[in-house]
Amino acid sequence: MNGDDDTPRDGADDDWVNVPGGETSEHDTSPHNAPPQDTPSADAADTPRDDEGRDWRRSLLRHPVRVVLSAVIIGAIVAGAIALAMGVFNESGSVGGTDIGEGERLAQNAFTQSVPGDCLDWPADNPGDPSKVACDQQHRFEVAGPLDTGLLPGSEFGESASWPGAGRFAAIRDEQCPVIVDAYLDGRLDPQGRFSVGMMYPSQVQWDKGARELRCGLQQTGADGMADQFVGRVAEQDQSFQWPPGTCIGIDPANRKPTGVAVNCTEAHAFQTTGTVVLSQRFGNPLSGKPWPGVEAQNDYLQSICPVQATRFLGGKQKLDATTLNVQWSVLSEPSWLAGSRTAVCYLGLPDRGGFATLVGDARSTLLINGKLPVPPPQAPPGRALPTPVPLPPGIAPNPDEVPAPAG
Repeated sequence: MNGDDDTPRDGADDDWVNVPGGETSEHDTSPHNAPPQDTPSADAADTPRDDEGRDWRRSLLRHPVRVVLSAVIIGAIVAGAIALAMGVFNESGSVGGTDIGEGERLAQNAFTQSVPGDCLDWPADNPGDPSKVACDQQHRFEVAGPLDTGLLPGSEFGESASWPGAGRFAAIRDEQCPVIVDAYLDGRLDPQGRFSVGMMYPSQVQWDKGARELRCGLQQTGADGMADQFVGRVAEQDQSFQWPPGTCIGIDPANRKPTGVAVNCTEAHAFQTTGTVVLSQRFGNPLSGKPWPGVEAQNDYLQSICPVQATRFLGGKQKLDATTLNVQWSVLSEPSWLAGSRTAVCYLGLPDRGGFATLVGDARSTLLINGKLPVPPPQAPPGRALPTPVPLPPGIAPNPDEVPAPAG
């Protein structure tokens, strides 16, 4: 979900624009996520004191937070956690506008008339035509609230002021929208989840016609960084990333981290999912009031489920071994748990130099790992409980507490 410069589409100057996160160019009109950043491990998060609560939540909203991933090496438990860096914000993108020509006065539309809690949608190929829809229908943006431009310095939003530009709007979004979204969701935005904080603002053409309204809100980023459709209000659903079995998740070649965006498995990717596990069945749903179970408890639970799921996905243990991939899964950090997220993802991947090896192809057929066909480990001889484990990168070693059961 890294930010790339996009060429504006025809007519983009007549649109309202959405800037979900990160720096943008002044002509950037399609939403995409900011590059992942190194942040403290999620399992080290502590509950904030009351007088620091808002600063703590704003920090989580402002920066990506790592999702802790656990791994089972083929035949052995791996104690090392692999970080899945997820960008909290997207960058920029057209959200909607009015078809007004030069010399006409500013028209009202679903955006300018929107209030907190409204859900807006638009055709995938026509973000200049927003409409208000019921939130239980497919939509691309949930309005958290207007941004009072009177709080901004000087006469920046005065009648004769020049259009600030996409870069300045991006900075305003980063400074102001997390607070508005935090209040709207009562602090329950999963900083590692699938929803991003965004801001809708007028293009230069709309600005020159008097448009000054800004809206902060929430969206889900899909393929190519475009705002994806989703159903339901964010506060009323599990915000965890949830992909169907067999989904391949892209990789950032610069740092070997997952992008969080589904790609075709013939493209380079970090891992392939084998299924999901709803943790509320074991640890309680959001209404149960049960505390965060902790990483160790989640690992104990998931290590009995994800390997079975992976074996079934690939059609047998021998086929799983032949991929040389690790069975891995995500675990929920405490902030995610408190936001109501309850879903873990099981997947196949391979640690590589602090990130993930680059996979190309479906693990169920022809697979390349860093450009090479995998070499399966030899079959375990009689009386041996475990096959030869896949080599691990420095800093990640088998858990000494996990030993094979006696053979025979």
